[in-house]
Amino acid sequence: MATFAWKNRPTRHFGEQWCPYADVRLADASGRLRDFSFQIDTGAIVSLLPQPAAELLGIDLQKGQPIELTSVGGAPVKCFVHQVPVQFGKEEPQPVRFAFAMADRVPHLLGRVDLLDRLQIDLDASLEETRITAPWLNERERVLWRHFIAVEATIIGKWQQHPLPEPVDEAARRFLNRADQLVAAGAGLMKLHLDFELPLVIRSLFELSVQFEYLMKDPVLRATLYLEYKHVTKFRMMQAWTNLPGEFGNRVRNSSFRKNGEQRNRLEYERVKQTYMMRNDANRVRSHWYAGNLKQLAAKVDRGAEYDAIYGLYSAWAHGDSWTSEMLHAPHGKLWAGVFPYWARLLIRIADAKKIILSGEAYESLVICAKG
Repeated sequence: MATFAWKNRPTRHFGEQWCPYADVRLADASGRLRDFSFQIDTGAIVSLLPQPAAELLGIDLQKGQPIELTSVGGAPVKCFVHQVPVQFGKEEPQPVRFAFAMADRVPHLLGRVDLLDRLQIDLDASLEETRITAPWLNERERVLWRHFIAVEATIIGKWQQHPLPEPVDEAARRFLNRADQLVAAGAGLMKLHLDFELPLVIRSLFELSVQFEYLMKDPVLRATLYLEYKHVTKFRMMQAWTNLPGEFGNRVRNSSFRKNGEQRNRLEYERVKQTYMMRNDANRVRSHWYAGNLKQLAAKVDRGAEYDAIYGLYSAWAHGDSWTSEMLHAPHGKLWAGVFPYWARLLIRIADAKKIILSGEAYESLVICAKG
């Protein structure tokens, strides 16, 4: 919606301080928009202006709702509350309640009522700026978000009471940890109103959920394959880092830990590599812990149509395909239709496998969401 630079203002006891401000426009009695600068005060209940501002806006001060406001350790100040249209950036003006003080020397403050309780305020200390945007969740979405967080917390809370055979428990924990990271990334993009990049998160979650569904069809064997494959990945990455030109590669090549590390990595790699050899090439280790590719894996867990429709589009989006590069936004349905189904599929399979009893509402919500 709008971004505002902070302002450096002197203080009585702490010298100059950078403070968050917003430059907005208020409509006067004739509808004319006038420029005002406000300090953002997240502790103020109501926004505040001095008496001269009411005169400028053509407001009959004493026709408003009379109240008294008190600052920290200060005397009460008589105020009158009026509703004034406020415009942020190029958005349509929205009615906001202001307390106009019967005094000249009070600060211009933006408080919570009608503003901070409706809008999302990001105070960015790194860039010394404030971003004011629409909330990333509406009331219904907020209920759903908190509900799913609570359902996962219940599963995690009962995790130790319902252990799965090792190594399945450890594999499930790692899949859930990764899902949590991706869901958090999706939420972060939405908070910043950058949800046009959600397809990249959704693609990763889709792949994660397909792998987990496949793993749970033969959990002990496939969990072992999943966990042991780390030695292949680690061996390959260590070789790649050693061959990397520049400072980072030099640090790896010259490390005092290199000799022992390489020996240990090679021993583990040699121990497991026969398990992951390509069926049609006995000299090559496959690129994944599972045989084949993701499309084949998706077909094995009845997600073939989803792979073609979702993974195909979002892969094209990720790789800068000429058609998708014309799109400003790839369709993704935000968190509820795009991110939550794959998160829910992991949660419901873990709950079922561990025989964790959830409330009827919690379990039903997982089932519905897992269907997309």
